[in-house]
Amino acid sequence: MAQIINIAGAQAIDDPEYRYKMPRIIGKVEGRGNGIKTAIPNMVDVASSLHRPPGEVTKFFGCELGAQTTYNDDTERAIVNGAHETRVLQDKLSVYIEKFVLCPACKLPETSYKIKSEIIYHNCLACGAREMCDMQHKLTTYILKQHKIEKKAKAKDKKDKKDKGDKKDKKSKKDKGEDDDKKKKEKKEKKDKKKKKKASEEGNGATPEKVDESEEEDDENPEEAGPLGSAIRGIREFVAGGKPVGETVSELRAVQTFCALPRNERGFILCAAAFEDGSTLLKQLPERAPLLKAFAKDAQPYSLIYGLEKFCLIQKPPVTAKFALVLKALYDDDVVEEEDILKWHDAGVDGVDPDVHKPPAVDAQASAAFLAAAEPFVTWLREAESDTEEEE
Repeated sequence: MAQIINIAGAQAIDDPEYRYKMPRIIGKVEGRGNGIKTAIPNMVDVASSLHRPPGEVTKFFGCELGAQTTYNDDTERAIVNGAHETRVLQDKLSVYIEKFVLCPACKLPETSYKIKSEIIYHNCLACGAREMCDMQHKLTTYILKQHKIEKKAKAKDKKDKKDKGDKKDKKSKKDKGEDDDKKKKEKKEKKDKKKKKKASEEGNGATPEKVDESEEEDDENPEEAGPLGSAIRGIREFVAGGKPVGETVSELRAVQTFCALPRNERGFILCAAAFEDGSTLLKQLPERAPLLKAFAKDAQPYSLIYGLEKFCLIQKPPVTAKFALVLKALYDDDVVEEEDILKWHDAGVDGVDPDVHKPPAVDAQASAAFLAAAEPFVTWLREAESDTEEEE
């Protein structure tokens, strides 16, 4: 087993309490003559400690030692051509750590790469600094190449998932259509049966029983019933009374707890209380922006976006098609940030929605419809971000 040492660059760190550790690199010379090579059996462990890909660290040895290198992801085997002592490999690794791992500002190994306009930056998670890497080093060419490969692979995976989701949606829509037809037929038969019974009673001179209209007609808004309806009406009074946004958000938390409702209904309760209906949503959004912004800050932007999804979904007819305009209004009024919208979209496309914020009514099929409606605006945001990066 390899000795555990402190992660250090050009300056050695002898502090035994230092929290950043790594295994000392191990080099094993194999073969003879022209086929001599040095294997690094613990490359994966070393690279993992540095939060860098094993192939990148292996490539650095090739750049520094002027030797060909190979790294096999399947076997996790790193090879550097030629015979190299372990001491030499460890010294070169310290150079790599200094140049490509440590933050130039705070000297902690808490960095990740941020690539803009073919320039690699250290993005430090410890102190927040963003410093440019040594772009003169040969390894930067390899890093940029790998970044492009990963970006293409990610885009392909996303497209494959979307295509798979589209096929699934078509099947679910077909199944839903069949279920809807069956329900309509059953409802019609039930209604006809009640009419016949009423006519029979009237013909016999008996007083007809009062038919519950709620059984014949769908409830105008089923979400306004029960504890959820009570919560909506309570917050609606607060909003109509012109209470400060901070008080309204606090009252929302209290009402949700008092009515024993899940936290993922908060966003919907606020939207149902703040907006009259889907037809006036866009018109009322600027007026309600301060309240929505206070809620997004108190809870999560996800909660607000999902709450708006459910509000748009229950309107008759649903206003799903306008969701891109809804997101744009939120963005223009600084209610949610560009990053929040992109994360919401990517989480939905990748099928990793943070369900803790999503109301039960927003199922996979409804989510797909909202994602499709928002696509033009999301594309515009990405293009605007790309143009900004190119200018920088």
